[in-house]
Formats: sequence, C-alpha cells, structure tokens
Amino acid sequence: MQMDNVTIMILKLVISVCAALITAYAVPYLKTLKNDARYERMLDMVALAVRAAEQTITGSGQGAVKKAEVIKFVSEWLYGKGINITEDELDQLIEAAVYSMKQEG
Repeated sequence: MQMDNVTIMILKLVISVCAALITAYAVPYLKTLKNDARYERMLDMVALAVRAAEQTITGSGQGAVKKAEVIKFVSEWLYGKGINITEDELDQLIEAAVYSMKQEG
C-alpha cells in the first residue's frame, strides 16, 4: 500500500513538471505561430491593397492618394479582424509591399 502512494506522488510530480514545461515552452511557441500566420495574412492583404491601388488609381503624382486608399482599406480590414497595429507598422508593411511589387517588375 505504501508503494502505491509513492507511485501516485511521483506520477503527480511528473504531470506537474510536464504541465509546467508545456506552459513555459509550448504555449509561447504556439502563440508565435499564430502571430506569424497573422503577420503573413497582413502582408498578403497589404500587398493586395497596394496592387489594387496601382491598378485603379492612374496618373502620375498619385502616390499619396494611393497610399491613403491602401491605409484606409487595410485599416478597415484589420479593425474588422480585431487586429491592432501602429501607424508605423502599417507604413512599414505598405513600403515592403511596394518594394516587393517593384522588384517583381
């Protein structure tokens, strides 16, 4: 009977250690994956908005108008998804999308 209590205590200890390890390592890793997926979705949406602005707003000297439309569209999309980013982060995403589009030709 005494051996069973020791075994149960060891089992509880092992389960506690496993739970602590999962909390310490697995949960943050899964959150990182979720954030990476969210970041990729934002990049894709910004790139789509930049391409749409390029196709629909024509004429030279329209860069500010295009950027304003992209900001408006992406901000509304992000708001609808409950995603909050700063203006600087959005600006960087837009610049990255423009740069990528120019590299593609």
